[in-house]
Amino acid sequence: MKLAGFSTAILLASCCAASAADLPVKYKAPPPALWSWSGLYGGVNAGYSFGRDTVREYPDLALPPAQGRVLPSGAIFGAQLGYNWQMGRFVWGLEGDLQWSGQRDTACGGVECFQNWNQENAANLYQHDVQWFSTARGRVGLANADTLLYLTGGAAWAGVRETTTVVRDDLPSSLIQRHVLGGWALGGGIEGRLSQAWTVKFEYLHLEFKPSTVAGRVSASSGNFGFDFVDRVDSRVTDNIVRIGLNYRLLDGSGTGLPQPDPAMTAWRWSGLYAGLNGGYGAGNTSFKQFYYFDPAAAPLPGELTHYTSSYARDKASLQGALAGGQIGYAWQLDHIVFGLEGDAAWSGQKDTVAYDTLSQKFNWFATARARVGWAQRGYLLYVTGGAAFAEIGETDVGLGTDVANFKLTKTGWVAGAGLEAWLTGRWTGKIEYLHADLGNMNNTFNYQAVVFGTAAQGTQSTVRNDLIRIGLNYKLMD
Repeated sequence: MKLAGFSTAILLASCCAASAADLPVKYKAPPPALWSWSGLYGGVNAGYSFGRDTVREYPDLALPPAQGRVLPSGAIFGAQLGYNWQMGRFVWGLEGDLQWSGQRDTACGGVECFQNWNQENAANLYQHDVQWFSTARGRVGLANADTLLYLTGGAAWAGVRETTTVVRDDLPSSLIQRHVLGGWALGGGIEGRLSQAWTVKFEYLHLEFKPSTVAGRVSASSGNFGFDFVDRVDSRVTDNIVRIGLNYRLLDGSGTGLPQPDPAMTAWRWSGLYAGLNGGYGAGNTSFKQFYYFDPAAAPLPGELTHYTSSYARDKASLQGALAGGQIGYAWQLDHIVFGLEGDAAWSGQKDTVAYDTLSQKFNWFATARARVGWAQRGYLLYVTGGAAFAEIGETDVGLGTDVANFKLTKTGWVAGAGLEAWLTGRWTGKIEYLHADLGNMNNTFNYQAVVFGTAAQGTQSTVRNDLIRIGLNYKLMD
């Protein structure tokens, strides 16, 4: 009986197995390939650069040095090549780039910088052209699925053309020299994946180069007037670079990748109310003239200069320092298109002081009210932004005598820029952003007691601009 039951069980099992074998097999797709930052990549980039060069001039090699600022700025374009290694979330790599640069600026400074001094002209002019630069850097960062936050640093080189021009009574003489300067680069950025091979990045670099010197004899003559002396100008070139790059992965590496994006990342929507904090660095660009009115009745207007009036040719100040503040905004998303409004306010430590006669300027605070529009994909947002800018600027002027005047003005202008923002976790996002602000003109005038001329008036006429690079952290308050 037991044997019969056992035989029956075997028969039933065989029939079931045969029936199961006749059923169609359900295909199970292999898991998606893991994305890894490892591998060889190349790409192109474009952006904007704003430098701050310090100049010290020794005319005739005998006088105390005259000091000035040259602030070259302009567009940049170039290419990069690099290799990454990834282990888990940790990414490190090497990258080199070569850039064409359109940076140029001319400034006046020092002992001789007069325009219309009793109907005479005299100026020492400095022109810097940054024609190209290149870097070789290491990169280290943390990857979050499709996003890489990184720091970078290494060596830098630049081709700089320096021109020093001495003008006396409209007679010019110039010294020109080209340098290849070595130095270092340090910065950071954020990179996001567009597809299996393409990535986009937003990056900031600060460059500093070794000092350079232009020296030689300057001379010119006409009629009974002329000059002939040895001149030397020492310069130190620094630069700030903001750029957007597009990379293509040429060769996959063997590093360990991350799983496919968190479903929360791919489902992330930018619509809603958000607020957060930001911090960064600002490099202002102030172009100014100083006017002296030895006839108190003369109207303090540049268009009404008389032989009683002298002025300095245009000089430069660069208001540099840290910023920290907060922002609040609202965004709307339609498919991949995101548009919104954002306001921010920040404390600013930006300041600078320049001579011959002392002029000091400082940003006390800086604020903007802007629109944003961008393209969203895979949890990150590439955007452009623009709107109104506001700032409080303090200025201190010292006259030819011992008189000191302090001014404080609230200025309004425009601002434009771009940035890259990425989903981090939960309701948190992080961003890196560049802004350029133009705050228009600023005019200040005060009376003082001149040693030779008696009662006189001094005026400054400034054009104020500001370049900001900052990182921010946002929290979505409401969908």
